[in-house]
Amino acid sequence: MTALNRPLSQFEAAALGVNTKANKASPGVRGRSVGGEIDAPAFESARTFLFQSYFDTTLLQKAILAQASNEPIVQSTLSNAQQVSGYGVALHPSSECPVAIQFFSGSQQGGSQVYRLKPGQVIRPFGQMNGQPGSFSGFQWGLPFGWLGGGSATLIVLRTPDAEVFWTGNPEIIFHRQRMRIYAPAALPNLATTPFYNWPKRFPWAQAQFGTNSLRQSGQPGLAVTPTRTAMRLNLIPLAATNDVRLMFCGSNDFAEDANGAVVLTDLACVDMTWGTNAMIVGSVNLVNQFPTQMLTGQVERFAADNGAMVMLDVTGGLSGGAEPVTVDVVRYGHL
Repeated sequence: MTALNRPLSQFEAAALGVNTKANKASPGVRGRSVGGEIDAPAFESARTFLFQSYFDTTLLQKAILAQASNEPIVQSTLSNAQQVSGYGVALHPSSECPVAIQFFSGSQQGGSQVYRLKPGQVIRPFGQMNGQPGSFSGFQWGLPFGWLGGGSATLIVLRTPDAEVFWTGNPEIIFHRQRMRIYAPAALPNLATTPFYNWPKRFPWAQAQFGTNSLRQSGQPGLAVTPTRTAMRLNLIPLAATNDVRLMFCGSNDFAEDANGAVVLTDLACVDMTWGTNAMIVGSVNLVNQFPTQMLTGQVERFAADNGAMVMLDVTGGLSGGAEPVTVDVVRYGHL
């Protein structure tokens, strides 16, 4: 995880879409950075986080990095306390993930509650106090518990009381990654009797498990994604003939919840897709594993199953039955 912390001049802040209204910080918010006393009207804190979900042939949907369920900020991503005071914090819309942040104030014992910010959002945690803008003396931040994406995030600390941001945007971000197996019809698991879970869109995910011991990592959802597209990579070369795959949603949010909120696992929603032929380019000895990809922008990315699963079924028979299961790596994108 990389990090960058630096003061911004009024002109540098303007280049990022922030109008500080003044060229110096308010006299009431003299904070300290690693470089000592700072007088800048804005401050930038940028970091790049590891993706919290990854690809693993054994773990499949349980390939999730460990997160302590009693910590609202993922501990492996938690920053050291930033001793930079201000009136508000903005998460730049170019950021690739939401963040969780906790503020400190010299006039209060301990820290504030933990807030979640999505890209493009601004928070002024203490509002007005006795008719004056309330300020904080520092903060700490990282990924919110339960988030399965990662990437870069840039916080702008507003160190003048009337600073404004002039930006729009709701970026498309990666929110989930996993490796999935393609099943032969005879090997298809019975999800009605032995369910597994792999297709969330609400985080923390109520059915999250990780590792070989299937440890629970669930929580009450606080972030809901609007999915936009799904990228798939077939981990197989060569593929001599066209093969069809049926994507089956069991227990989907869209179709499977009854009037009482119970999930019905017997009726499936299905989408068919086709993998075309592929082969290595002759002579490309130094470019191994030229796996084909598809970007799906129709139905698949819109469905979700927080208490169910999406299962891949081999229809034509060319993607299952071998000594090793054929897998597909899935990357899911959406807006917050």
